[in-house]
Amino acid sequence: MNDDVNPDIPSEPISQPSKTRSALDHSMRNAVRSARELAERASSAARDVAGAASETAREIAGLANETAKSVTEMASETARSAIQIASEGAQVVAQLAEDGAKVAAQIAGDTAKAASQIAKEVALQMAQAYLRKSTLTLALPESLLNKQVRQIAKRNPSVDHVAVYCGDDRLTVAVDGHQNRLVYTVELEFDVLECKISRDEQYLRVRQVDESLDAQFRQTNLVANWATRQIARGSFFMANRLPTRSPINQMLEDLPGFRREGPRLWRIDLQKSDLIELLNNRAWMVDKLLSLSDLSVLPGLTTLKDSRDLLMQLVNQFEIRDLRVRPGRLEVLVGINAG
Repeated sequence: MNDDVNPDIPSEPISQPSKTRSALDHSMRNAVRSARELAERASSAARDVAGAASETAREIAGLANETAKSVTEMASETARSAIQIASEGAQVVAQLAEDGAKVAAQIAGDTAKAASQIAKEVALQMAQAYLRKSTLTLALPESLLNKQVRQIAKRNPSVDHVAVYCGDDRLTVAVDGHQNRLVYTVELEFDVLECKISRDEQYLRVRQVDESLDAQFRQTNLVANWATRQIARGSFFMANRLPTRSPINQMLEDLPGFRREGPRLWRIDLQKSDLIELLNNRAWMVDKLLSLSDLSVLPGLTTLKDSRDLLMQLVNQFEIRDLRVRPGRLEVLVGINAG
């Protein structure tokens, strides 16, 4: 048997394993091709996705940036508004606090004024209650007494000057006057025996205890004046001791309010002589209350001394109860009518 193969003779059919391998190779090639296509598509899709994602990211980033700007602007505007509102609120609060402080201060001031006024009214009532049951002694000094007496003396054109001196229950009166060319000084001394001051009667009873006269002429030499003075003194002394109408009696009877009750005994009507007007002068009483060193002599005076109006209201109710003559002053006892 010839082992050589004839090329013209068809070969024997391919075996099953070969077909399978060929199909596998073909499938592999198709798979590789498909895989490449899929890879290219995936790559392209990935690129598209990446591009889209990048664009989206950019858009998102842009939107985020815009949003951040808007949020920042809104936050800034909100912050400015909040600061402005807070500032305006603080101003309002400060104004309210200031107005509240002013109102509180005014209320406190009004309350203090009201309390002070109430305290003064109470002090006035205390003083009035005390003076309805007791008296207060006010000293009328000699200087003020003379000031008032000289105002009264101006009504007499022949009187040039008057001086009153106070002793212990004694009054000394010196009168300077003139008559034509004659100028004179008459000095009289009185003991005060009684003082009566009520609604019905106001008088002093006095006794004349001494008198003297000094007289001279104007534009006359010294010798003539010396003689005139000696003669005047002697004549004056003798005339006032005669049981006739003496010069002193005549002079005193001519004064308003003086009435002779007996030898050298006189009754002085304080109302008719205008002396009660002098004593009842309210201004000196207020000044005296203000100048008192011991404020405890009258309840409420410590508070009343700060108000001249209330003191005047109190003083206008005073009634003179008694009068005493003391060295250098008159002591006037005052009270308030209980009725």
